Amino acid sequence: MNKQDIQEKVLKARLQRFLNNCYSMDAIEYCTDCWQKDDEFVFSWEDHGIQRLTFFVKDWHALDELLKLIDNGRYFLEFMTKDPQEYIPAGLNRVAGMMRLANADCRSVFESDSPVLQYKDPAIGQQAEEQDVKEINQILWSTFHTEISHLLTDEELEQKIAQFTVHKTHNTIDALLQAEILPKKFYINQIVNKGEKKNIHGILLNKLEGYVSGGGKYLYAWVEDRNIASQKFHQKYGMKHDGMWNMLYCLEK
Repeated sequence: MNKQDIQEKVLKARLQRFLNNCYSMDAIEYCTDCWQKDDEFVFSWEDHGIQRLTFFVKDWHALDELLKLIDNGRYFLEFMTKDPQEYIPAGLNRVAGMMRLANADCRSVFESDSPVLQYKDPAIGQQAEEQDVKEINQILWSTFHTEISHLLTDEELEQKIAQFTVHKTHNTIDALLQAEILPKKFYINQIVNKGEKKNIHGILLNKLEGYVSGGGKYLYAWVEDRNIASQKFHQKYGMKHDGMWNMLYCLEK
């Protein structure tokens, strides 16, 4: 089945309001295989060396039946839900449960009783530059798993270098923040801190201050349910679980 066929099936399934995890049509461009029963289907696509699964089904039982058609390989199935027990894929191993932590009005971060305001320092942090790409990516790939964090190639990261703020000690990056900032939402994508805690707090506070001064309020991040240290870090910014989960499972045959 070629990419055009997949695209046509996706558009038809969307009209039928099938359950799906197709959050970007870009996945179709990297399609590698497809399994189907009538109008329901699941297709695989390559994402930086791993195979992900995108599905369109009428119900969860139908997805279980489609997954049985995959006879060999290693694939990752990811989907968002408000109930992590809503669907547990038969025969798949749980890799991660990501909780969405959010603060609907992050102006609270700058109130006098804020636990992080002590770290505010406008001198901390600098905009990452093209020359930092390889070092940033080495840090990200050695810290996170691409199955969970959707890591990038050097070329892709270079296109997003404006999202990165770094702190350097002796010309070496020891803290970095990747944030996607729009007028009405601030997404903390990646955070790494290998130095003093004031560095990463200082970076984040400075970026947030600019966002808030422009009228921004909503702040969010996805944090693994087993990563207690990260949860505590984000809680200092008034971020709490809003009930949304992103579940990740692995199928291996």
